[in-house]
Amino acid sequence: MAEKTIVVCDVCGKPATEMVTIKTARGNYVKDLCAQHVSELTAGARKPRPGRPRKMASGATAETPRRRGRPRKTSAAANGRRKASGTSNGRRKKSTRRKTSGRRKAQTSSSS
Repeated sequence: MAEKTIVVCDVCGKPATEMVTIKTARGNYVKDLCAQHVSELTAGARKPRPGRPRKMASGATAETPRRRGRPRKTSAAANGRRKASGTSNGRRKKSTRRKTSGRRKAQTSSSS
């Protein structure tokens, strides 16, 4: 036996023609609407501009934007302090000795 799913308008209960996504600050919502309610919803709406959305002007204090990407170079005074401590970039030097892996061979003495 076959079953058919009918999507109905969330407002009036008629068969839905479109699924609408509403994006708000708290999250995204999806509503199924009939043709009449879709036209009512889009009557006073505008199309979004392409690109990144602008910040909303809500009277909040203007904060400096957070820096992204590579950090700035340090000043000459900070470089001088690093050189005095022995490291140039804050990292340890790599050891030139090879690390032994596994067991070491027993040292044999030639005392007979």
